[in-house]
Amino acid sequence: MPIWVIIAAVIRFGLALALIALAFAFVFVVELSPANAELDNHVFTSRADRIRLVVPRGWRESDAPSYPGLLLWLMRPDAKIVLTAEPFTRELYCSWPVSCRTSHDASTMTSKYACALRQKLTNVKMRVGPVQSGPKENADAGLPSVWFEFDDGKHFMRQAVVLAEDRGISLVLSSPSAEARTANIRAFEQTLRSLRSLSPAELTVGTGSGSAVPIAAASAPAGSASGSATAIVVDAGLADATPVTITPAAAAELPAPTPKQNPVGPCTQ
Repeated sequence: MPIWVIIAAVIRFGLALALIALAFAFVFVVELSPANAELDNHVFTSRADRIRLVVPRGWRESDAPSYPGLLLWLMRPDAKIVLTAEPFTRELYCSWPVSCRTSHDASTMTSKYACALRQKLTNVKMRVGPVQSGPKENADAGLPSVWFEFDDGKHFMRQAVVLAEDRGISLVLSSPSAEARTANIRAFEQTLRSLRSLSPAELTVGTGSGSAVPIAAASAPAGSASGSATAIVVDAGLADATPVTITPAAAAELPAPTPKQNPVGPCTQ
């Protein structure tokens, strides 16, 4: 589900009613799917989206499986924070206005992503503020962010976005007043600063569930004997997968990974 649809529902209905409204967009509930995220001692991890962040103190959090794209929501009486993610695809890139894709002011792809979101908000009569650079910690972690504020006079939001290699990640703070938004900015920024990518080692730590997983690649280490077992790195898009081992002979029979289409490219208008 596109981030824009989730954010629009949160703006219009508030978080609790937004989840009910979003339910009508799906034939089935993904609670039936294997869990791909976890909360442990206020640390949220999504291996499927390859990210981790720390939940601020005093916030009630939930990562219960709900709907594609909505990873985590945090709640206080006067504010909500929602974490979402969506695949960065050619379809998403080409949905951005031409002015955003070609903008010289939007110097990075993350800025162009923010430009597209701001344009959608402006189109629905939101008052939208300028784009600001995100925390230095995000850039140091290889996930540079930008943020902007917007409101409709009844809902006051701050949204930060990150465009990773194949994911668009969004963190949205929602409050019923400008004062409440300001009061919760520190917690929002703490959460944003803690965002980082998972390392390859963290991605391959499994839960021992024994679920079948696709194998992304296989090769024998230099100098290894023929027929010896070689550890295989599982597809990073899978969650809670148990690493597997196969022999080099079996590895040679594996199909080559399907090349991924670069999201950035010519768009058919």
